[in-house]
Amino acid sequence: MKKVFIFMIVITSLFSFSNSTSSNGLRTKSIQMNKFFRAWQGVGADKKNIYVTTDRNTKFSLSNTISVYDVSGKYVVEKQSAYTGKDEQGRFMSFGDCFVSNSFLYATVYNFNSSPPINERISRVVKYSLPDLKQIKEYDIGQGTAESLATYKGSFWVVYHDRNEVKRFDSKFRYQATYPLSAQFGGEGGYQGIFFKDNELYGNLHGSNQYGKEYAQGLDHYKFNGNTFEFIERIKAPTYGAGQGVEKVGNRVYWVDRPANKIIITNEF
Repeated sequence: MKKVFIFMIVITSLFSFSNSTSSNGLRTKSIQMNKFFRAWQGVGADKKNIYVTTDRNTKFSLSNTISVYDVSGKYVVEKQSAYTGKDEQGRFMSFGDCFVSNSFLYATVYNFNSSPPINERISRVVKYSLPDLKQIKEYDIGQGTAESLATYKGSFWVVYHDRNEVKRFDSKFRYQATYPLSAQFGGEGGYQGIFFKDNELYGNLHGSNQYGKEYAQGLDHYKFNGNTFEFIERIKAPTYGAGQGVEKVGNRVYWVDRPANKIIITNEF
């Protein structure tokens, strides 16, 4: 989210798929991105591919790109200028997290990085067909900085960088309800990625842009009783920098590690 250039040490090999053990003892795999600042925002996946969103180019200027890797970690393709829409005042709209559902890729976009007044912060959801990544639809979803989305009980659910809540939308992103989330988050900001598992919601909190600041805040676990979300626990992220988008597909959890420019993969939390 920050617009200040942050120097990061990044391995720039074509790609790598490595195994390691995280600081909390979890066995992890990682996919090194093939260009600077590619693992900057979000991650989505299906059984074949992993999709990674960024709102920065290799010179750290605002630019939206979707990178595609197969599930073995091999680079496939990328789509630069994947979203070029502006808000009503002509301000840049940045990618947040992404999510795969029914052979479509959905990504949040927002104008937060263009520094609008608080009451002019707005967001959209952009829909792409797969595997060609053709943009086929965009939905206005109102105020706030929407970072991530997931599906649950036939609805889309959206979390925000600047609001401690989750909003529910129907299949055409028409607003249905807002639910507060009770866990507190620090100065880095709110939830960057979410997923559901049965009646439980998991939200990954914003981490630092660089090493040496603060370990990622963690993955918050809530239980939904049909009316409210009850906070259960905060789970330590698998790596220092795994504080951006997150996605669960099958028994795999994918995390965006921004400082390392990697996608981290675990089989549990």
